[in-house]
Amino acid sequence: MRIALDARTLSGRYTGDRTYWRGLIGALAEIDRENEYFVYSRLPVDGDPPPTGPNFTWRILPKPEHDAAWMSLAFPKALKADRIDVAHTQYNTPLLGAPCPVVTTVHDITFALFPEHFLPKDRWILNRFVPGSMRRAAKVIAVSESTRRDILRTYKLHIEPNKVVTTLLAADSRFAPPAGGQEFARAALNDKYGLQGKPYILSVGVLQPRKNLPMLLDAFALAKLGPQAIPHLLVVVGKRGWKNEDLDTALAALPPEVAAQVVFTGYVPDEDLPTLYGGADVFCYPSLYEGFGLPPLEAMACGCPVLCSRISSLPEVVGDAGLLLAAKDSDAWATALEKLLSDPLVRARWAERALERAHEFSWRRTAEQTLAVYREAAPQSAK
Repeated sequence: MRIALDARTLSGRYTGDRTYWRGLIGALAEIDRENEYFVYSRLPVDGDPPPTGPNFTWRILPKPEHDAAWMSLAFPKALKADRIDVAHTQYNTPLLGAPCPVVTTVHDITFALFPEHFLPKDRWILNRFVPGSMRRAAKVIAVSESTRRDILRTYKLHIEPNKVVTTLLAADSRFAPPAGGQEFARAALNDKYGLQGKPYILSVGVLQPRKNLPMLLDAFALAKLGPQAIPHLLVVVGKRGWKNEDLDTALAALPPEVAAQVVFTGYVPDEDLPTLYGGADVFCYPSLYEGFGLPPLEAMACGCPVLCSRISSLPEVVGDAGLLLAAKDSDAWATALEKLLSDPLVRARWAERALERAHEFSWRRTAEQTLAVYREAAPQSAK
């Protein structure tokens, strides 16, 4: 088969979509030397591209600059010129059709389930294009069973159940326990991120409403001011997203002595993330909804105990290797923090379980399942 990948998200800062392409392309290159791959982007890939082989060709299609026009004009033109058998995109498919079957990956449909979490313009764009893209696609890849169920339940009149396939994700191999131990990891980034030489609780994700950070701030304050009086910082990693008014209000409402123990790092380069995970005593992920939820899996792969919402896909990811809590129960989160942070032996047991769980996920398996989807979607003449 001749397979095309719309890898525009490889240009720019790391996001979930970019992480997906890096993991999938690297694993496809490992397991598949038979099929030909054409990787399309609009800009050169920042940093080192995923390792590939002689059966991978990289193409830069710089125009048109608008994403919708690129998808509907430049992309189909390239598919035809390269005689592609099946193409793979994320969320979008060509509006006017493509010269070959298209597989699209949909990480979540938060825009449909929680419209209040989106700006009106973004909500309109997503509702306008994503459902139609899924209808036009030959196959839809969901990144969890939870997301697959949500897609079929929400669009049950438009999408056949056998059209939507689940392929779980994985943590990159760079996420592993720190070679020098936890204290070494903390010291390595202490000055860069203002960690004050203290132990810390970690949270990772773009700052947006569904990450539920106001609740985490409340739980942190309860734990700081409670009988255990935990000595930890709360380190929040992630670029500022949208609709952050509630987060700003929650931060302003904290007692000054607690607010001084909250560190917002902003965007963190990919190479620093494993060290930050490795130095944390606990990782907290109180999200209200996730299509998959890579940060908890990355934390577990680094041997960090995880507190996580018992919601959407997160139980699929964490399993029984982390503490699953009601997303909005700040008292329960504070109690869990106090118990974990006051007992190193308990943390060590959860860290061991986390590592075991993380090893059950692999990009190789994701690539094998994705390649099977390509074979199903491709025309008979290409198989």
